[in-house]
Amino acid sequence: MTRNYQILRRRNSGRWKDAGERPISLQVSVEDLAVAAREGMHNLMERLGLELMSRTIERERAQLTEGRERVGYKWGSQAGFTFLNGRKLPLAHQRVRTLDGRREVPLQSYAKFQEDGAGRVAYRDLMRGVSTRNYSEGVEGFLSGYGLEKSSVSRQFVRASGEKLRELLERDLSKQKFVAVFIDGIGFAEHLLIVALGVDEKGCKHTLGLWQGATENATVCQALFEDLARRGLDAQNGLLFILDGGKGLRAAIQKTFGKGAQMQRCLEHKKRNVLDHLPKHRQAEFRGKLSAAYGMLDYAEAKRALLACMAELERLNPSAAASLREGMEETLTLHRLQLPAALRTSLSTTNPIESPFAYARDKTHRVKRWRGGDQVQRWAASALLKAEKSWHRVKGHTLMPQLVEALSRRENGQQRNG
Repeated sequence: MTRNYQILRRRNSGRWKDAGERPISLQVSVEDLAVAAREGMHNLMERLGLELMSRTIERERAQLTEGRERVGYKWGSQAGFTFLNGRKLPLAHQRVRTLDGRREVPLQSYAKFQEDGAGRVAYRDLMRGVSTRNYSEGVEGFLSGYGLEKSSVSRQFVRASGEKLRELLERDLSKQKFVAVFIDGIGFAEHLLIVALGVDEKGCKHTLGLWQGATENATVCQALFEDLARRGLDAQNGLLFILDGGKGLRAAIQKTFGKGAQMQRCLEHKKRNVLDHLPKHRQAEFRGKLSAAYGMLDYAEAKRALLACMAELERLNPSAAASLREGMEETLTLHRLQLPAALRTSLSTTNPIESPFAYARDKTHRVKRWRGGDQVQRWAASALLKAEKSWHRVKGHTLMPQLVEALSRRENGQQRNG
């Protein structure tokens, strides 16, 4: 059985649609234009905006309360508000009651004008570097409003950034065909975040997600990759992971994605780990030798050069040699895949993750107090999604089909050998 309130809702929805298609005219006096010319156009435009909202609400209420198809009667008004230019401004809440007087009929136009536009504006301005303390001074417009206090702006940003975090963590990854994934642990606001950044077959970069924890923590890493797999990331046709070398990451990738996952150790992390064991006056020398070895195109030649470097390090510092030996085969994955030099440059380090976090740190230097992991994740997600809009495709993106073919060839070969 259809209930009365459902009938009212359908009627109201239809009336609102009709009202939205009809133009509303506003008249501006010469005196108002003269005042606006002296004080600036923001004042006039805001006044016109409020007047337009008020008349739209009046028209909807008239359609609900007049004529033979009316569904209710006018029931006075009360103080209300709307959002305009990042502030709350007074706007009368005109009310309608059903004909039997039992319930109120909500006005869809008023509800639309009350949508939290202030949160979006606060989010935009804080991501530009405006502090909550100076926010009210930077808001455009002249009409007296409220909701500009530091605490109010903070609440608005919390809501808006929380939506950005949910958007990031709920992304459907099955809509894109990813061929490479950068994974790195980033220190941010005294917390450690694991960030996943994917590259599709056209070379475009996408933020896949972020988690709080360390890359050495097997439990955190396993939860990370299980979530990526649940949202649609798969390695059926091969998938290249570029990582910082955390043991927890490698074990979780193998468990979640199996033999279809190819792992490339970040060369910058590897060089840094080796050189940290050496005295400063020998670091430049061995950085050059390592770079020359990894710069060779042939896998066998590159490995021979690395083994020679390792033998030299054994005499100089066994700890440095052990650091180079650990995971050395994973630093040569791109060589085994026989990828061209342009793609190797793009896919051999996790630097693409460092860049957006440099942007994030620049935007959060005004934050004086960090209150926990939730705040850190909200800021990090907001910065990543904002930076994502300006990302370029990876260098050598026109060669991505070669990576797709190499991964597929490797996967098919492993299946035959298995």
